[in-house]
Amino acid sequence: MHDHSFETPSREGLAAALRNREFRMHYQPQLCCRTSRISGAEALMRWARPGRPGLEGPAGFIPQAEESGFIVELGDWGMESAVRALASWRVPGFTVAVNLSGRQITDSLPGKTERLLRRADVDPSALELEITESYLFHDLPTMVGVVRELRAIGVRVAIDDFGTGFSVLEHLRHLPATTIKIDCSFTRRMLQVERDHIIMRNLIRMARDLGMQTVCEGVETPAQLEAIREMDADYWQGYLYSPAVSEPALREMLADGGVPAAPARQPLS
Repeated sequence: MHDHSFETPSREGLAAALRNREFRMHYQPQLCCRTSRISGAEALMRWARPGRPGLEGPAGFIPQAEESGFIVELGDWGMESAVRALASWRVPGFTVAVNLSGRQITDSLPGKTERLLRRADVDPSALELEITESYLFHDLPTMVGVVRELRAIGVRVAIDDFGTGFSVLEHLRHLPATTIKIDCSFTRRMLQVERDHIIMRNLIRMARDLGMQTVCEGVETPAQLEAIREMDADYWQGYLYSPAVSEPALREMLADGGVPAAPARQPLS
């Protein structure tokens, strides 16, 4: 018998999986470089796909969701899940970052986000929406308008995979983002390649001069962590501390005192 569960997922298959509650949100902790405490988390989607062992990562279904247009519905579900989690945790200063597809970034996004936060009674500054740098090439004027509206609400905005595009400075001139997430490729190579080390150090310095915060992705060794601390980065995430974990697992981490009493991140103006 042919096993359809191993086929490339169609829009109909993804829609059925969403109806059947097969998708899960996992959360990778983000830690403060100064306090070494958990200050937030990145929400990452997983699929408990029938017929396959374990949980499938986004590489197995996000490209198909993008191509079919189902990414809007899936992205809305992901944001709602993350906001519900924030509402249940109620941890002061804790921030959850949610990845956005370029298809989600429309004029309706700020209003939709504001209504979602109001219904859940969640402080807007607890939500950080991540825009991958490559999406900025498609329609920068629209992006700028949407980001300005999101910032007016109080929602934080991060530029993800920062440093991998071709017109980074052009983006920073116009986009009122609060955070840049430095791509893991720089973290991985900075101790072996001097140019990467110089770029990393200057990206962090530039972000600070612009009043933005930095998150270094892909920290896997104590030496990498020490290096970004010396560069005065703000936050980090990576396997050195933890991969993405389920909501109950993250709740347990927080119960163990993972967040300082004072807010780790102050909302930026």
